[in-house]
Amino acid sequence: MSIKKYTGQLVFHIIMLVVFAALFLVGTFYDETIAAAIYTPGNLPAVFITTAGIYPFFASAVLFMGTLTERTIHSGLNKPLKVLFCCICAGLALYSGFEGSRSLLSVDCLGGAFPALNHNTPIAIAVSIVAAYPLYFLGYRLGAKSKDKLLAKKILGLVAIMLIALLSMEVLKIIFSRPRYRIVVRGYEGIGFVPWYEPFSGAAGFIGSFGLEKTDLRSFPSGHSVLSISCVYIILSVVWLFPKLKKRVDLLLICGLAFGIIVMFTRMQLGAHYLSDVSAGALIGTALSLIYVIIQHRIFMSRHPGLSREKEY
Repeated sequence: MSIKKYTGQLVFHIIMLVVFAALFLVGTFYDETIAAAIYTPGNLPAVFITTAGIYPFFASAVLFMGTLTERTIHSGLNKPLKVLFCCICAGLALYSGFEGSRSLLSVDCLGGAFPALNHNTPIAIAVSIVAAYPLYFLGYRLGAKSKDKLLAKKILGLVAIMLIALLSMEVLKIIFSRPRYRIVVRGYEGIGFVPWYEPFSGAAGFIGSFGLEKTDLRSFPSGHSVLSISCVYIILSVVWLFPKLKKRVDLLLICGLAFGIIVMFTRMQLGAHYLSDVSAGALIGTALSLIYVIIQHRIFMSRHPGLSREKEY
């Protein structure tokens, strides 16, 4: 990556961080008012958009596991290690595809509008087979065509960031246990509006008493925001497999950011999150995207320490 392009991407991410930080502060003071103004239950277009928001994250994981499998097979590793790493890649692809499909059908996505889809394992498997697993073989084929000797290292850096995104999201949700706005408006006794910074106790008891989903009390931060904003660095990664997109990276980055913001808005429309939830998720996703850019630049420069402006990814 050229120094000029690298600097431009750093500036882009810093601007994103400042904007989302400002939104987070606004949400901290006006969450309830904003939620009441935006909440539109039963909004099917919002349901479909919010569902699409997490697909790129899981789909790209499957895609790049296919590419990493190809690189492993044609690496200099001995046969036992090749078999081991190929099994790990295939297993992660299977897991990512299935978990991603289950998320698409959960109560926070399509399952919210069509309850029969929620926790429906057979349909989740079918969705995985149709919408996820073919990407594994596509990734393998694209990897075979690539002449990028750093591709395996780049993918490992990407996978590390994606794992951190998932883990940080889940840990924070468990710590804060904030009721979603759509649950608050139902008027359950003992469940009212709670600012993100105030602890909410007794979540397990409320889940059992009112028959709620665990996710109903895990509003902060927004997982959809973390995953949809991840499209920014996912787009940068997809360029590795589609070199012709290099010239349009700037436009694609803006599209990725716009996509994430639209998904964030639909989360508030559906009463799944407050402004502070989605902006906090966006901050996490943007911070990880910034780290990703730094890691990928260092990977490239470690192989080409003398290059500056004339070479790109």
